[in-house]
Amino acid sequence: MKINYISTLALNNSLRSSTLQKQVDLSNAQIEVSTERHADIGRELGAFTSNKISFERRITLIEQTEITNSLTSNRIAAMQVSLGSTIDVANDFIGQLTAEISGSLDASLLNTIGSSTLGSIHSNLNVTYKGDYVFSGLNSDSKALSDYYGSDGAAAKTAVENAFSVTFGFAITDPLAETITPTDLENFIDGAFSDLFDDANWSSLWSGASERGVRSKISPNEFVQNDTTALNQGFRTVTAAAVLISELSNTQLNTSTLDRLVERSVEMMAESIGVLGNEQSKMGIVEGRISAANDQMEFQRTILSEQLNDLTAVDPYDAALRLNQISTSLEASYSLTARIQGLSLLNFI
Repeated sequence: MKINYISTLALNNSLRSSTLQKQVDLSNAQIEVSTERHADIGRELGAFTSNKISFERRITLIEQTEITNSLTSNRIAAMQVSLGSTIDVANDFIGQLTAEISGSLDASLLNTIGSSTLGSIHSNLNVTYKGDYVFSGLNSDSKALSDYYGSDGAAAKTAVENAFSVTFGFAITDPLAETITPTDLENFIDGAFSDLFDDANWSSLWSGASERGVRSKISPNEFVQNDTTALNQGFRTVTAAAVLISELSNTQLNTSTLDRLVERSVEMMAESIGVLGNEQSKMGIVEGRISAANDQMEFQRTILSEQLNDLTAVDPYDAALRLNQISTSLEASYSLTARIQGLSLLNFI
C-alpha cells in the first residue's frame, strides 16, 4: 500500500491559490453589483465585444452633436434677439421721423435721431457669442459693422463726405447746400450715396463679415447653413438710412429738400424691415431643423442605450446572490487557512 505524504505547506499552498481566485471573483462581483454591468466585458461577450464598442461610439457621437447643436442654437438665438432689436430700432426711427414730418423739422433733433439709431444698429450687429461676432459669418473675429463715429469707421465717414463733395462740388458743411433741390438729393441718394453700400464698398468700408455664413452639422448625416451675415441687404439699407439722416441733417438744406431727405430715409428704413423680417424667418427654419434633429437623435440614443444595456447588463439579483456566496466561501477559506497555520507537531509531542 502506497502512503501519500501530506504536509501543512502543501495545504497552505493549495488554499492560497484558491483564496486568491476567490478574492478576484469577489472584486468582480462587487463591480457587477454596483454597476449592474459585466466586470470583464471582453471575457463575457467574446466576439460580440465589437458590438458594444460600436454602440458606445454611436452614442458618444450623438451626445457630441447634441452639444454642438446647443451652441449653434444659442448662437442663432442671439442673432434672433439682435435682429428683433434692430427691427424695433428701425420702427422707432420711422415713428420719430414721421412725427417730425407732421410738424416743423428740427435739424438738430434729426441729427440726434440718426446718430442714436446708427449707434444702436452698430451695437446690435456686433453682438458676440463665445467671443465670436455672430453676424460676421466665417470671419467671426472681425466686426460685423464698423463704428461710423469711431476710428474704424473713419474711412466710411470720409467716403460719404467725399461722395457728397464730388456730386455737388462743395463740402458737406458748405452753406451752398441750401441750393440743393429735392431732385438733386434724389439723384445723389440713388447714385453716389447708394454706390457706397454696394458689395465692394460694403466689405471694404463698413463691414468685416464674410459673404458665407456658418455651416453646422446637426446630426450624423445632416448639415444646415445659416446664411445670415452683415452683408445682407437689409443691414446695408438700415445703416444707409441712419447715415443719411445723421450726415445730411447737419447741412444747410432748404426746407423742401430736408423734407425729401426725411421721406427717403423713412422709405429706406421701411424697406429694410421687410428684408430683416425675412432673415428672421430663414433663421427660424434653421432652428426648427435643429430641434427636429435633436428629437431624432434622442430617439436613436434611447434605442442604442437599450441595445447596449441588453448586451452588457447583468441580473442585479443574481449578481447580489453570487457576491454573497463568494463572500461566504472566502470567509470559510480564511477560517480554514487560520486553522491549518495553527497545526504543529509540537502540539502532539
